[in-house]
Amino acid sequence: MSVKVPPLSIPILKKFSRLAASVANVLKPFALIQGLMQDDGGKDRSMKDSRGKWFSVHRKLLWAVMVCALCIGCSSSPRKVSSTNTPDPVAESRWQDARKAWLLDDVAVAQSAFSLFAERYPDDQRSGEALLSAGICAQRRGRMDEAEGLLREAQSRGGAIAARALLQRGAISMDLNPSRAAACFREAARQAVDDETRSEAHYQQGVALQRMGRFEDAQLALQKCLDLDGSGKHSAQATLRLQYDPWFSVQVGAFLKKSLALKQSTRLQDAGFPAEIRMPGRKGSPLHRVLSGRYKDRSAAQQHASRIQAALGLAEVKVVP
Repeated sequence: MSVKVPPLSIPILKKFSRLAASVANVLKPFALIQGLMQDDGGKDRSMKDSRGKWFSVHRKLLWAVMVCALCIGCSSSPRKVSSTNTPDPVAESRWQDARKAWLLDDVAVAQSAFSLFAERYPDDQRSGEALLSAGICAQRRGRMDEAEGLLREAQSRGGAIAARALLQRGAISMDLNPSRAAACFREAARQAVDDETRSEAHYQQGVALQRMGRFEDAQLALQKCLDLDGSGKHSAQATLRLQYDPWFSVQVGAFLKKSLALKQSTRLQDAGFPAEIRMPGRKGSPLHRVLSGRYKDRSAAQQHASRIQAALGLAEVKVVP
């Protein structure tokens, strides 16, 4: 069976021509010497024959070297140009478009742009931040399922992005599932790579635990926040929450003037609701909080708040802590 040999490609032919030219230059001295030998017919023919054999052998060796080099050159794969850290202009443009939509508060466009960036450039160091930003945009649009999926994917990237994604997941769950929120915040504190994020995670965990009625555990988490962030942005909030009573109440306003607090308290009592005035002792601006009822269960406190709103038509009614 005959075997068809494919024709040599243009690059291989060029390589062969360059190699043949190089070998020809090497063989020129041998050819010259051989020519001189042929012209010198009167010389000793035995010496000529021996030299001719010597040149013939070495010429064959050179041709063998040439053929081997050609085979190696043809069979070896072309070298790959090493990649550099030069930024991709298209990726940079897409990232700037997403950031621009974010800054303009166009959350729908921003979510789409960040999601597309993360999909097109998964190896880019900004892809985790893109997923996190897309998840926050989805959350702000009320698309909680989309937000959860994007934030989970961002969390899988690890590092600082994972902790921030867990904070956002906890915020989504805070109202409907504080137990799940507390777990997210606890894990965020564990994975945080800086004290500011870790402090925020401890604070949010304390808030979630208070909503669950686990007041002692909440105090521990809030104290960790203060230990890490004694003068930071969460310290004042943590200090205030540490002063809440270990039960649920309905707060019906908070006033700087005690006279206004007394007026609100009287209004509640006249409508048949229990009322008391408490001062959490905030330095610099003591607030007189008007509270109604004491409950171990948050849902019972929420029902009480609904009754107060229906009876008095008050807007400033909330369950604390």
